[in-house]
Amino acid sequence: MRCDLKPFYFAIVFIKISSCIERRDDIISCAIEVANNNFNYRQSTLILYNDVDNKMVTDFVMAYQGTVLIESRGVDPAKQVVMIVDNYQSFMRLLSRLKSDLRGRYLFNGGAKFLIVINSNRKKLDHITTILWSYYVTDVIILTKDKKNKVAFFTYYPYRNHLNCQNTEPTFISYWTPDMSLRDMYPDKMSNMHECPLYISTNKIYHQGGTDRKIPLQIIKKSIVRLLRDIMNFTPIISAREYISIDSDRAKNWSDSLNDVISGFANISTCTIPLGVDRLGLLDYSMPYFRIRIAWLAPPVGPGPMWWRLLSPLNGYLWLILLVVTFIVISLPFVLKFKRTKQFCTRYFKNFDKVQGAAFRVWGAMLGQTIRVAPRRFRDFYIVGLWIWFTFAVRNAYQSVLIGALKTDTLTGNFANLKETIDSGFKFGGRAGIYGHFEFDPLIRDGFEIIPEVKFEDFFREILEGKRKFVLATSLEYAFAFCLAQGKKENECGHVLPDSILTVPLVVWMKMYSPFVRPLSVWLPRMIESGLLEKEANLKTTYVPTINSDPSPLTQHQTLTCFLCLVFGCLISLIIFFLEILRKKSSNYTIVKKSKLVALEKEWEFVRDYKE
Repeated sequence: MRCDLKPFYFAIVFIKISSCIERRDDIISCAIEVANNNFNYRQSTLILYNDVDNKMVTDFVMAYQGTVLIESRGVDPAKQVVMIVDNYQSFMRLLSRLKSDLRGRYLFNGGAKFLIVINSNRKKLDHITTILWSYYVTDVIILTKDKKNKVAFFTYYPYRNHLNCQNTEPTFISYWTPDMSLRDMYPDKMSNMHECPLYISTNKIYHQGGTDRKIPLQIIKKSIVRLLRDIMNFTPIISAREYISIDSDRAKNWSDSLNDVISGFANISTCTIPLGVDRLGLLDYSMPYFRIRIAWLAPPVGPGPMWWRLLSPLNGYLWLILLVVTFIVISLPFVLKFKRTKQFCTRYFKNFDKVQGAAFRVWGAMLGQTIRVAPRRFRDFYIVGLWIWFTFAVRNAYQSVLIGALKTDTLTGNFANLKETIDSGFKFGGRAGIYGHFEFDPLIRDGFEIIPEVKFEDFFREILEGKRKFVLATSLEYAFAFCLAQGKKENECGHVLPDSILTVPLVVWMKMYSPFVRPLSVWLPRMIESGLLEKEANLKTTYVPTINSDPSPLTQHQTLTCFLCLVFGCLISLIIFFLEILRKKSSNYTIVKKSKLVALEKEWEFVRDYKE
């Protein structure tokens, strides 16, 4: 009996042990494989569950290779979310417990990957996908069972075709088998929108028409839309709102430029609004695609007096040479009066004290007359020295730059910085929105004048016409568009202070966690780095050139000006020559008069002595 009961005893023990080891559910095994093959292990995965056995959650946590965070009412947005529920009602009850954080961010967002496990009933999947699309959740895999307990994969494609562009119907992918590959289960569903509309809100730089095709920023905006259309295969529907400038009031920018995106009337916005605007947790943006230049714009420079052309080309070195030559010429007669110098010159130079006729010879040398007599006396050495200094150090140097000076227009109002304009009596200011870019500079903060929006255009026109001594802080793109609309040339569009230019980046705005964040973050950098946007628009500058380096020959007017300068120089030399002659004669008359007076005094003394 004892041997007969032994096999029966071992059978009872085997059945008891095998009953203690429960088999893992297939749907959890499938969810584990999907998560291990598609989730990023370096990021935490949030696990939410409701109305299911705790063993299902435990099995997933034990087999998942990444870090997990288990919550029953998660509030912080996560990049990877696993939801384990029993049915649609369990999903809705779990959804009702989810709250947004203090910044308004919600768990459901278009930037996260969702894995939803529905254990018992797959009814109302279309309701679930509709809720997911209301939060722009497109990266989602839904696991459920059919009537035969087979695990099935579902998802949805919001842009299935151009006739169904808000599609939320669940799409069956396949049934799960243990040997199937589960990689790349989250494709980019925005890569092909099947010609569905993409609503784009934008604004113009200047409110008058006819300038869009010539403004670089407007050309780049159109290029971005066109290139994205070819890549993502959508139909762009563009709505241009009221004219807004980047230096407009920020409240106006917020209400007019970004309200379409916030309210859902537009998917993206390419408005000209700076990054400094508070997003309030509602908006996200791409990398900068353009940088608007903000600068101080003074009235246009004007031509200076004609005689400025003779002085403008002389740099510091030429002025130094002129001063040295002038000092030597002026100081030489005084040096010759020193006792030791006079003794040295009397000893080594013949007829040192005889310099008659030097004025005429110096005048001839200054006019370029050749010296035909070999220098033998000190007078000749003096004249030759002056001739060498004047010819090689002064006249040739000045003539080498005289032509360039006559071809270069002298400018007035060509200020280098804001301090120079303030010292010249100019006031400065701009729109209210631009004040924030300069508020930390005490020089600007104390004297900045805010110009109202309704008066800005007339105010700017008066500055360009030279009616106001005012320096305006504005964007150069706006100034360029305004001048194009007014038919003004580039050199009539104000003078940009060279040291005042700062750049403000422009971005593409969209809702926080929008499904378009991924394609824009991928394709927009490629457009910029490949030079496609720069190729479309050549950026122009409003700088006014100060020097003309044109190698063309002199015109008739410039040639006439050269001869007038030559005649003017000859006239001055003649006047100086006659003054020297008059001075010489007056000095001789004074000497004769003094000698006669001395003779008379001697004669008078002789007569007086004789009488005595």
